[in-house]
Amino acid sequence: MTRKGLTIERREIDHPTGDPYHNQKKYPEPSLCQVCNLVYIKGSYKWKKNIPENAYKITCPACQRIKDDFEGGFLLLEGRFLAKHEAEIVNLIKNTEAVEKRRHPLERLISIKENGTKMEVRTTYEHLTRRIGEALQKACKGELRFSYLDDQKYIRAWWKRDK
Repeated sequence: MTRKGLTIERREIDHPTGDPYHNQKKYPEPSLCQVCNLVYIKGSYKWKKNIPENAYKITCPACQRIKDDFEGGFLLLEGRFLAKHEAEIVNLIKNTEAVEKRRHPLERLISIKENGTKMEVRTTYEHLTRRIGEALQKACKGELRFSYLDDQKYIRAWWKRDK
C-alpha cells in the first residue's frame, strides 16, 4: 500500500487465527523465553522475578516477531507539530509501551524511525499501536485514523498534526 510516498509491503498470512505467531498448542509449564525471560505459566505469559530453574526453553511470540521483523501494528506520524515536539512524542510512545508491557507482556515496540516531519512506529501486536495512537490523540490532539486488515491481527494507524 502506498500513502503519500510511503510504501508498506506485507506478506500474506494463512493461519486460522490471523496470527502466525499464535501457538495452537500450549507450551509445557513453566516455559521461559530465552530472549526476554518472560515466563509462560497457567496458560499465559507473565513477568516473574523468580525464574523457574526447570523451565522449558522457548522464544515467546513477541521476541519471535521482533527477530523476524514482522509487525502486528504500524503507526505513521506526520506534520510540523511532530518536528517541533519529537523528543516529547518519542517519550510518550516509550512510556505507553512500558505501561502496556507490564499488563500485556507480548505488546512491545519493534522500532521507531524518525525523519523530521515523519515517524514510523512498529509494534508486535495491534493493541499497542492503538494505545499509542490514542495516547497521542489525547495528549497532542491532531487527526487520528485506524485501519484493520480483514481476518488478520494487524492494524495500520495514521496520526497528523500541523499546528
